[in-house]
Amino acid sequence: MSVVTPPETAARRGPGRPRGFDRATALEAAMRVFWKQGFDGTSYPDLMAATGMSKPTLYATFGDKVNLFREAVVAYSERSTAIYEGALNLPTAREVVETFLRLCCGFDVVPGEPIVCFLIQGAMTGSADTQELRDELTTVRRQALEKMQARFERAQREGELPATADAGVMAELFAALATGLSVQAASGTPPERLEQVMQLTIAQWPFTT
Repeated sequence: MSVVTPPETAARRGPGRPRGFDRATALEAAMRVFWKQGFDGTSYPDLMAATGMSKPTLYATFGDKVNLFREAVVAYSERSTAIYEGALNLPTAREVVETFLRLCCGFDVVPGEPIVCFLIQGAMTGSADTQELRDELTTVRRQALEKMQARFERAQREGELPATADAGVMAELFAALATGLSVQAASGTPPERLEQVMQLTIAQWPFTT
């Protein structure tokens, strides 16, 4: 995940802006709507209801829906980067994997937040005019995958993983498992079943032949 300079936390009040308007608060509200409903499932009335802004004000503040979604992705990435980097620095790669799988299952999700990763949710956009967005999301996910591969390579150097292990393949497998668990959790799979799946997965560590 990339760290990008955060958007301004406040903006001067303009026509149609509610008193006490705060740009960062409005962006957070919009992000949660996109996160829950996806890009295609989110309408301007949804965004207006979440932010308390009129459609002209949304345009004046964030540009069109695509640009607002892009800013929401940046905001999410900034917040999740700290969690991701912190987990990558756990003492063992196994702890790293287990921590992320728990997050993907929704076991450590902040109450009120959707379970499925926003970057995965965003990848489900399907309109022709969102291809550029999907490409950007793919880039962010690939950066995260490369960091996981680097963590597995470190585990090899430290003797936790055999030198013959393919760190790249392991990272791809982990990404597939994480995506699947996240989608299953969001689809309503009972937590106890997800726990069983996660434990079965961890029991196969280090996922090498």
